[in-house]
Order: sequence, then structure tokens, then C-alpha cells
Amino acid sequence: MEIIRKNPDNLPTPLAAYSQVVRAGNIITTAGFISTNQNGDIVGEGDIGKQTRQSIENMIKALESVGSSLENVIKTTVYLSDMSFYKDMNIVYNEYFENIKPARTTVEGKLVLPNLFFEIDAIAVC
Repeated sequence: MEIIRKNPDNLPTPLAAYSQVVRAGNIITTAGFISTNQNGDIVGEGDIGKQTRQSIENMIKALESVGSSLENVIKTTVYLSDMSFYKDMNIVYNEYFENIKPARTTVEGKLVLPNLFFEIDAIAVC
């Protein structure tokens, strides 16, 4: 089975030894995506809605780089720095996933930077 490990050119370069998206046969997994732009700058500082949107858009780029799309996502994990962001995060999340409805886990925890509120990873199939 061919395994494709990618860090797409249209996403910031990871600062550690990991791939942002891996495709093994028809299974695709993503790293956790945060709200950074291509230069690595945080988008939407202080705004959970903007951070959610940018993070999901980054994930879409990663999925597309291995021939997949959001429609193929079967599971997401959402990480929130504080559950008080849940309602506003969910509004934006639903814009992307309302018709797809993958399984989802949402957890609260510290993220890699204190000014980040949201992170997401996914499992998809093709």
C-alpha cells in the first residue's frame, strides 16, 4: 500500500517532524489544524469564529492535496481552550459540516499557544 505524507505548499511549514496530512490507501488522517495563515501568522486572534473558520479552511487545503475533500470526512476531533467557546464555535463548524455530519469529539484543553482557542483534526476516506 502506498502511503503519501504531505505538508502542502499552501499551508505554513510545520515547526516539528510531522505531516499535516497522511493518505494510506483510502484512509486519510490529518494533523491538528489551527488558525494560521500561509506565513504562520495567527488569524482571528481573540475571535473563536474566525479561528474556527481559518482552521477548517486549512484542513480543507490539506485534504485536497491528497485528492480528498470535506465531504469524505467521517470523524473530527475539536479542541477548545475553553468550553465557553462551544456555542460560537459550533455555529461556524455547522456551516461546513451540517450536511456531512461526521462523528465528532469535542474536548477542552490547553493548546500550543495561549492565544489559540480552536484546533481540529480529521479522519477521512476516499
